[in-house]
Amino acid sequence: MSPGIEGGRLGCVRGVVRGVAPGPTLIVVGGLHGNEPAGVEVGALLLARLAAAPPAAGEVVVLAGNPEALAVGRRYLARDLNRQFTPERIAAARTAAAGGVADVEQRAALALADAIAAIVARARGPVFAVDLHTTSADGVPFSIVIGSTATQEFAARFPLPGLVGLEGSCGGTLGQHLGALGCVALAIEGGQHESAAARTNLEAVVTIALAASDLAPHGDDTRAAEAQLTRAGAAHPRLIEVVLRHAVDEARTFRMEPGFANIQRTPQGTLLAREGDVEIRAPFDGLVLLPLYQLQGTDGFYYGRELTPRRA
Repeated sequence: MSPGIEGGRLGCVRGVVRGVAPGPTLIVVGGLHGNEPAGVEVGALLLARLAAAPPAAGEVVVLAGNPEALAVGRRYLARDLNRQFTPERIAAARTAAAGGVADVEQRAALALADAIAAIVARARGPVFAVDLHTTSADGVPFSIVIGSTATQEFAARFPLPGLVGLEGSCGGTLGQHLGALGCVALAIEGGQHESAAARTNLEAVVTIALAASDLAPHGDDTRAAEAQLTRAGAAHPRLIEVVLRHAVDEARTFRMEPGFANIQRTPQGTLLAREGDVEIRAPFDGLVLLPLYQLQGTDGFYYGRELTPRRA
């Protein structure tokens, strides 16, 4: 058995490896944003690895989120794809597509939604998913934990800082859509765009995901991947609650102050950013999360607080 490439109508599907026997399904998504190619590259490596040693049971599917934006290296072309997965926006995209006026991200959202619906419908066991991202700021890999107890247990298999509460300020994400379909889904930020470290971290993530979803044994490669992620995130809190999002307009005068990492402890009053002549300062002793250092995006930064102490 070897990977079967499903292209054509659902062109977001980069490859499928299906075992003979029933078992879990793992969905790996990369490139939801077009300036984040590392997840797609790691997905291709995974398919090559599984072609040589496919699982006896279950299924692995690799998806590329926004192929047109990936082709030109832009985060998105018309709208942020990772905000389009609400029932209302999917319905609007279907209406636009039927009228021949759907934009790039509406078409991409429909392709992903249809592909995922088909994967879930044919699944022969539980469905797990990892949505692979990178960040404009330098820093450590971390997970974004949304939803069920099963998702929290899956997240615990990855020795990474975890963010909770993001769904309260950030709607329409693919992770929320996957969770609504009953999937056990995590979004993972691997590190800074196009850095070698980000790709290494995301490779470790998919190795652990195979074992955590019972598609592969917990062997030496899994232990090496766990050690890699443990080293990468060792100095940071194990769990962080997101308490606010600083939204910005696309036609903004917002400028993040230089030098913030994607997770950084920050004393109250620290100058974080400027919006025109207005200074934006840290509201309390906490953590700056996902500072914006790219041209596109409407999330200036998030701010959070530690829920558990940093690991020794």
